[in-house]
Amino acid sequence: MRLLLVCLSLTLFGCSFGGFKPPRPYDSWRLHNADKLFPNSDPQVLNKYLDRREKDMKACGMDFVSGESDDPEVNLCMESKGWYLKGGPVCEEKIMWRRPVCIEWRKKHSAPDVKPWGCKDNPNYPTCLQTGSKR
Repeated sequence: MRLLLVCLSLTLFGCSFGGFKPPRPYDSWRLHNADKLFPNSDPQVLNKYLDRREKDMKACGMDFVSGESDDPEVNLCMESKGWYLKGGPVCEEKIMWRRPVCIEWRKKHSAPDVKPWGCKDNPNYPTCLQTGSKR
């Protein structure tokens, strides 16, 4: 009986502060011209948007359920289809910063003094410490 009471208490305590949830995605993909392609006046706007997202993610080799990939080429494919991350280009993100594909991409597309983004929330990440980024 006491074990049941303890388990119930822990469950209630865990739910009361919003715990026991999977971590939120680091960032989510947005379509640059979504408002023009999918006007709010269309009753099927959400379905059409999600269908487009799923189609583009599958075409790029990304898992459309999680909406994330650790492969920079997959992420760059999404950017080439018009999707972007709120923080900035994927190759300027702190986790992708050192990937050879991203180093080459930054040489062509980024400003010479660019710093990685995503460091504001995690300033002790090694790339953030090395570059001194506060972005």
